Amino acid sequence: MKKATEVKYPNSASLFQFCRRVLDHKFGGIRVIDQDVGQILGFDPADCSHWKKGKKNIRSIQAMKSIAEHLGVDERLVVDVAAGELDESEAFHEFSGYGAFDIDSKLLESAKKEYYRRNAATWSKDREQEFRALFSPNEGVIEEVVSAIHRKINFIEAPLYLPEISAAYPEIKLTPINPAQDAKTTTTATPNEVVNIVVTHKGETGPNGEPITTSEINYAMGTEMRPFVRYRIAKLMAQHFLAHVAPTPAEFGDFANHLQDVQGNIFAAKLLAPPALIRREMLQLNVAKDIVAQLAEVFWVSKTFMNRRLKDILQHGPAL
Repeated sequence: MKKATEVKYPNSASLFQFCRRVLDHKFGGIRVIDQDVGQILGFDPADCSHWKKGKKNIRSIQAMKSIAEHLGVDERLVVDVAAGELDESEAFHEFSGYGAFDIDSKLLESAKKEYYRRNAATWSKDREQEFRALFSPNEGVIEEVVSAIHRKINFIEAPLYLPEISAAYPEIKLTPINPAQDAKTTTTATPNEVVNIVVTHKGETGPNGEPITTSEINYAMGTEMRPFVRYRIAKLMAQHFLAHVAPTPAEFGDFANHLQDVQGNIFAAKLLAPPALIRREMLQLNVAKDIVAQLAEVFWVSKTFMNRRLKDILQHGPAL
């Protein structure tokens, strides 16, 4: 039986795949070939093939800078892949971002015009207030929801463990799955990227008449849950906890989806890294070392996310 060829430099092979995914993303429908990746470093076809197969070690500072500049990504992201701290799936997730944390002003204006058109005959100050309620992220309400969760699980020290939320709220179930064997998984993503939610209705109602639902969040099983998977799970939890937070009518299409994305990001950010805890942890850091990296490790989140979180808190104050 023929033995599988051992990859000599697996991190370099992972870096090649990351570069290819970024180029695919940037070029859209245009087919990216191996040599397109090799040209980033001026490689001939043979060297390109060696890089792809992990037979060529890409570790020089000059190569890292060249790749980052060519792809238009943070150089630290390239370095982390080359060092094996991130695989290509996680790195691509960090590159593509977490989505919006603020409402897009153009989408909001378009939605407001459509809302006015639908209600022109009955427009009033009450309608204006109704619009603001329906088309606002309702951050104050999200803060209340998150604070209630933190109190229920007694979250006073980072990091937050997601299974504790599932234990405190039985209607939320976290299920590790094997993507290769689970029939419900139809995605073509790699195992590390598999995170989805299945919502079912119990047929019961809560104290305010709202339907009680059960949310099962599936994620790919592994030896360690990566930070970006934790973030995705937290964001999916928003669909459960924020289901009745002034939902925008579905007929507003793109804006409704955009608003849900913003609310999910705000929820996940506050849930995993509340500002009070971040400020407390900052007092205990070694200022001679990378502050973002230290906080990311403490809160079990990515450096990209923590960097953004710090900027938001410093710019907008402790409420974020």
